[in-house]
Amino acid sequence: MMLPKRILLSVFILMITFSCTCHREQTQAKKEKEVKKSDVKVEFVRFEKELFAINPNNIDAELQKLQTKYPTFYNVFYNQVLSVPAVGAKDIQLKMMQDFITNKYNIGLYDSVQQQYANLDFLKEELQEAFANYKSYFPEKPTPKVVTCISDFTITAFTITDSIIGISLDMYLGEKYIYYADVFKEYTFMIPTFEKKYIAIDCANVLAKNLVAVPDDKSTLLDKMLAEGKILYFIQSVLPSRKDAEIIKYTNKQYQWCLDNELQIWTYFLNQNRLYDTKFEQFKYVKDGPSTYGMPKESPGKAGAWLGWQIIRKYMQEKPNTTLKQLIDMKDGQKILTDSKYKPKA
Repeated sequence: MMLPKRILLSVFILMITFSCTCHREQTQAKKEKEVKKSDVKVEFVRFEKELFAINPNNIDAELQKLQTKYPTFYNVFYNQVLSVPAVGAKDIQLKMMQDFITNKYNIGLYDSVQQQYANLDFLKEELQEAFANYKSYFPEKPTPKVVTCISDFTITAFTITDSIIGISLDMYLGEKYIYYADVFKEYTFMIPTFEKKYIAIDCANVLAKNLVAVPDDKSTLLDKMLAEGKILYFIQSVLPSRKDAEIIKYTNKQYQWCLDNELQIWTYFLNQNRLYDTKFEQFKYVKDGPSTYGMPKESPGKAGAWLGWQIIRKYMQEKPNTTLKQLIDMKDGQKILTDSKYKPKA
């Protein structure tokens, strides 16, 4: 029986929409053990609330109390996030902190954060899933404590050892937030990623970066691509309900561009042995940007990272008994590529 043209058209539109948002066929890494969400406790510390509540006229004593209460986080936040010198004249250090919490601009920023993120229950549920999966793959790792802060737009999420994840909430106020356009005028391509939905993804990303070794100066482009691919595969593994486009922070249109041009991307990297080039500048193919170097302006940034992810996925389909830990520990990029039998179709 022939379907009416209207129904056929609806099915066709549905297929197009689905192709832009669905997960590719993927094999989950083998878990070391099964940890349930209910077995994981997500603990939040609202550090920014306590910092902005201190009396600026008694800043020395109150900062000491805060440092005593959160010694590990405080020192990293103080010296690395805010770049207050660890040594030097104490009165200058205190003045920097006093200015930070009394600055009219920062007070407004704090108010914006509290208005949008008075409640973090939405994040708690997603991090429960992420941490449960994380513990399933790496049972020896502690469940991280989550500490929120305001960094004056210097960082998104970061880790302190394996036990603390810091989240700078001022980096997630939505792409229409009034000050982003001026602060990031040279990096406007990043602004769409300053959204609430990317907080958990950024938390997973920094956990992955603690595990995946950074390729050294003598590494090939293939090594760099696969390192980024492992990070994306880790995020996919701990947040399996997330769409592929969200994991790599692409729009659906950008992700579809990669799918449509996968063979061309692969051919581009194979051309003139670029895949095995050891020049440091090959990082330009895996780093964020408005587009990928050498590719059409319609391309999204870090197409090399996207392709590395596809190779890692294909490898895990071929080697389904591989654990995430074993995958991350693999150092031979050529072996991963060969064993993956990766070959994009036209």
